[in-house]
Amino acid sequence: MYKLVVEVDEDALALRIFKILEKEVRFSRGRLYVEGNKIIAEAADASSLRSLLHTVMRTLYIIEHLERM
Repeated sequence: MYKLVVEVDEDALALRIFKILEKEVRFSRGRLYVEGNKIIAEAADASSLRSLLHTVMRTLYIIEHLERM
């Protein structure tokens, strides 16, 4: 099992968005969930973790640009 933990330091918008994504980013080889101020991605293999990492980083990038608007 592979695990990625990203702490977002109480960013309310990011936490709300990832809480919504929790329900959508769940598949047989991995999942994404929020625990406290942390976004956690768990995967059965490295390829699945890479896919989850891409989703997390892309979403954080979009959130950062939304907050600047």
